[in-house]
Amino acid sequence: MFTLAHRFFIDPLDVHALWWLTLLPIALFISMAYKAIRLPTMDRYWPQVASMAVQIVLAMIGLAAACYVIIELFVARMSE
Repeated sequence: MFTLAHRFFIDPLDVHALWWLTLLPIALFISMAYKAIRLPTMDRYWPQVASMAVQIVLAMIGLAAACYVIIELFVARMSE
């Protein structure tokens, strides 16, 4: 059936190859919400948000690299 409207939860977009791009807005929005609640004043809000967003992205990259190395070592040991 053809419809002009897009049904987001019934027919999701086919962006499986680019799923990792969602990390950037998610990290930014989480940082914005957390810093809006935790900072006593909004003087340095945006620098703090940017710093936390970068920390989240770098932590996720580091965790992914660590998991990859651990799995590769584990699989190499298992196949011997």
